Amino acid sequence: MTPNDMPTPDRGWLMNRVSGMVDDEGPIDPAEDLTLYGLDSVAVMQMVAELERRGVPVTFEDLAREATVDAWWALIDRRARA
Repeated sequence: MTPNDMPTPDRGWLMNRVSGMVDDEGPIDPAEDLTLYGLDSVAVMQMVAELERRGVPVTFEDLAREATVDAWWALIDRRARA
């Protein structure tokens, strides 16, 4: 499947995806550090690969630098438009 075959991620997609990546079953505060919810480096690498498949170029360092939904969405939104 090519990036053109996959829908561009939106904020709802990101929230759903992050919810499946963390240990916490409660609501996620989009401004809170995701490592506090149990996010690990393997999950970050999986997110990088998934975003790349969707045509959004990011690196592990991009996502690890500020691991919050708000920061990730700002980055994804910017890169998806580039």
